[in-house]
Amino acid sequence: MSNIRLVAQKRTVSGKKVKKLRREGILPANIFGKDIKSFAIQFEVPLFKKAFKKAHTTQVVYVDIDKKEFPVLIQTPQYHPITGALLHVDMRKVDLKQKVETEVPIQITGELSVVKSGEADVVRVTDTVLMECLPTDIPEEFTVDISKLSGIGAEVKVEDLPKSDKYTFLDPMDKVLIQIAEAKKEEEVPIPVEEPVAEVQEDQKEDKDLPKDEKEKEFKEEQLKK
Repeated sequence: MSNIRLVAQKRTVSGKKVKKLRREGILPANIFGKDIKSFAIQFEVPLFKKAFKKAHTTQVVYVDIDKKEFPVLIQTPQYHPITGALLHVDMRKVDLKQKVETEVPIQITGELSVVKSGEADVVRVTDTVLMECLPTDIPEEFTVDISKLSGIGAEVKVEDLPKSDKYTFLDPMDKVLIQIAEAKKEEEVPIPVEEPVAEVQEDQKEDKDLPKDEKEKEFKEEQLKK
């Protein structure tokens, strides 16, 4: 059972004023759920990062607000697209005695010879699998060892994941999660052959480079000589 705790405070500011909170190292958040009205909270960024590192989106976190405890599941946090800084996070309040629908991440481990040699690629069709269970029974993740697969054309489906009476898969059992596909060969792009540049006779080049008045002067001198 998870014992991850996070101390938060109710948040009274919103809109543009939230930017000031972020500059002060405070992360704005919201708690929502079936039996409560969504409300705004905040907590120190280091404290949230510490809790999220342990819980991710699958483990129950107990949020303490004014000595009142809320069991929640952290939803995927919002990050700044350029700086990567935390912007906001939603938390779903759960009833520990009622089952919830949630997505559990799938991690890949191991090596396959045809992948290592470049003959095949590992195609991740999806990153998560949808399931239903009590909040305290959510697996942290499912790990798939691809070294046990047969080779090109092999697939990992929902039915291949570990079974348990504590959870039920909601995705179809024949849904493909991972594939070992033949590597696509890169087509060689022909290198264009440069056409040889015609040589310019030196006297023509020099004549071309002369200013107009110089050319006229030379022409007159040639006429006088004749």
